[in-house]
Order: sequence, then C-alpha cells, then structure tokens
Amino acid sequence: MRISTLQSFNKGLNAILDNQSQVNRTQQQVSTGRRVLTPADDPIAATKILQLQQDQALRDQFGKNMVGAEGRLTLEETQLAGITENLTRLKELTIKAGDGSQTITDRQAIAAEVREILGSTVDLMNSKDAGGEYLFGGFKGGTLPFPKNEAGRYDYAGDEGQRFLSISSSTNVATGDNGKNLFVDIEAADNSFTTQTNPLNMGNAVINPGFVIDDEAYADFYPEDIVITFNADSAVSPASPNYTVRRASDGRVVDGMEEQRYNSGDEILAAGIGFRISGQPEPGDQFLVNSSEKQSITDTIFRLMDGLNNLGDNPTDAATLDNLLADTLNNLAFAQSSISQVRSEVGARLNVIENTTSLAADVDIVSKTILSKLSDVDFAEAVSRLSLQTFLLEAAQQSYAKIQNLSLFNKL
Repeated sequence: MRISTLQSFNKGLNAILDNQSQVNRTQQQVSTGRRVLTPADDPIAATKILQLQQDQALRDQFGKNMVGAEGRLTLEETQLAGITENLTRLKELTIKAGDGSQTITDRQAIAAEVREILGSTVDLMNSKDAGGEYLFGGFKGGTLPFPKNEAGRYDYAGDEGQRFLSISSSTNVATGDNGKNLFVDIEAADNSFTTQTNPLNMGNAVINPGFVIDDEAYADFYPEDIVITFNADSAVSPASPNYTVRRASDGRVVDGMEEQRYNSGDEILAAGIGFRISGQPEPGDQFLVNSSEKQSITDTIFRLMDGLNNLGDNPTDAATLDNLLADTLNNLAFAQSSISQVRSEVGARLNVIENTTSLAADVDIVSKTILSKLSDVDFAEAVSRLSLQTFLLEAAQQSYAKIQNLSLFNKL
C-alpha cells in the first residue's frame, strides 16, 4: 500500500491534535475539579446535575425567604411582648385609680403616666421591619398604620392584608399580622361605641371618646348610632350655635335633644352616654357616635386617660369613673388575651421555619453528596490519566518529527 507524503503528515498532525485535546480536557477537569465539563461528556449525568443545581438554587431562595420571615416574626414577637408589658402596667394604674382615696389631682398624675404609655404603645404599633416597611400595616407597608388625628386619637390607616412567604415548595408562612386584627378589633367588655368627626366638617371642633353614663339607657338604645348635626345659629332665639342629636338609622330626634345650645367643652348627654365637643363648629358640621361590640386598644387607653383627667370628685362623676375603670380592666384583659393568642401563632410559625430550615439542611447535604458523585472528578484517576495522555502526546510529537524527515527529497 502506498502512503503519500501528505497522508503521513496529516496522520501525524491529527494524532498530535487528538492527544493535545485529551490533555487539555483532562487538565481542565483537574483545575476545575469537575468531571462533566459539557453535556457531551456524560449526557445522563449532565441532565441529573442540571436538575440538582436547579433544586439547589430553589432551596437557596427558600433559605433567604426563611431568614426574612424569621426576622419579621422575631421582631413582631418582641414588639407584642412590649405592648403586653404596657397593658400590664395600665391595669396596675387602673386599679390604683380606683382607690377611693384618690382625688382628681391624684388621678391626673396617673393620667400623665397613661399618656406616656399610650405614646410608647403607639410607637410599638408603628414599628418598621429591617426593610423599612411598617410591621403592622398589612399590605400598606409604606403607610403609617396609626397616625394621630385632630382630636389626638389614633385611627388605623393600614389594610387587613396578611403577607406570606414560601419557605419550601409546599409550605407558606405568614410573616406578620395587620394592626386592625391585632389592635383594633378587640372584643369590648360591654356595649361600646366610638366617636368620630365627619371629615367634611368646615369647623375646627373635635369630639372626645366619651363614656357610658347609664348602662340601662344605653343598652335600650344599642345598637343604634347617633349623628350630631349643628344647625344654623338662627334656629334658636337669641341666635347662637346649636345642635340636634338624631338616630342614624331613621333620623328621628333623640328625646329632648333638638336644637340644643352649644357651649364648647360642655358634656352632651344622650341615650345613656356622655361626650364632649370642643372648638368652633360650623352649621352643617356633623359628629358621629357609632355603636360597636369592639374597642381598639388606643381608644381604651385614650378613654381611660380622658376620664382620669376630667371626671371630678362628685357622686355622678364617681359613678361614671367606677364604670369606666371596670370596663377598662376588662378591655385590657381582652386585649392581652388577643395579643397572647397571636404571639402563640407567631411562635408556631417560627417553629415551622426552624423545622423547615433543619429539613432543608439535611436535604442539602444529600443533594450535594449526589451532585459531587456525579460532577466531581476523581483526582487520582485524572492525574494518572493526564500523565498517560501527556506521554502519548510527547510520543506523537516525536514520531511526527521523524516522519517529516522521511521525504524522497531528503535522498536526492
């Protein structure tokens, strides 16, 4: 068989290139520590490696979610613990205020501490998480949950949403609780009510939280709502500011409460409850008294503070104060019970995160072990193979050097 000079050169060159390619591949395996460099190296193993890597990336994201959820829930538990401590102190002050030896001056001193506790409690309710979002605002993380209104009281400005995070392919965990469920929708000790200024009012008058003066009278009226409407000054003679108190459901005037003369800060008694409107209302301005089975924590504290500051030492005010203090103790107990239940739920969520984290760590170890077996190179075998391939490459190079001198021209 005849072998041309071109064939001999090509065969020698191809042998060098093939051996060089094998050496390069083995060197890359040794340097990277990976056995499968491309899917062509081992298609079945490459498919399994890709799946394991995708699972690992998903677990990494779940791990970040667990860290974030744990941080928010731990902060929530801490804030709720602080609020619980404040409520406990308020109960102590309420009991102290009920001591028959306390004068209005003494009660006003207690009210000063109640005011500080109210501010501290609202600060806790307006806490932010590590990301700068309000913890108890629901989905409205950028909105202050409990802003102060013109009357000095606090209204909830968030929503009723609850955030969840996925911590595994089959587990979602709540990362917080909204302020309405936690601090506003608290069961009231007895038939209660909330007072509200119509936001469309033109004057600067405000209404205080008010008190139940006559339990039986309010029980008969409940659950009706009240609307206080200011009339034109000319409705009475001589002309002066005046108001009419009506039932919200049908507009009927509450007994004896038509075209009553208004004096800023004077107590208004209607349907067994008492409240005060202060400031300068305009004709057409309205104030609302809404019956409710619930009473927010801030309203409970504010109502206590208002009563301690303004209820005097006369028998009528003393009876109102006794009723207020009894209701306050019960309302604070309901609030503590509600918060305690949520703290238990938070603890349960933290346990779920802890268990899921532990399980994910175990799965991660097994996954990395399998991934290592599939993708990691056997260094002993690879180094031995590299030595052989290097030897073959050198042999091919030496053979090529000799073959290139076997030309007919070298014999002429």
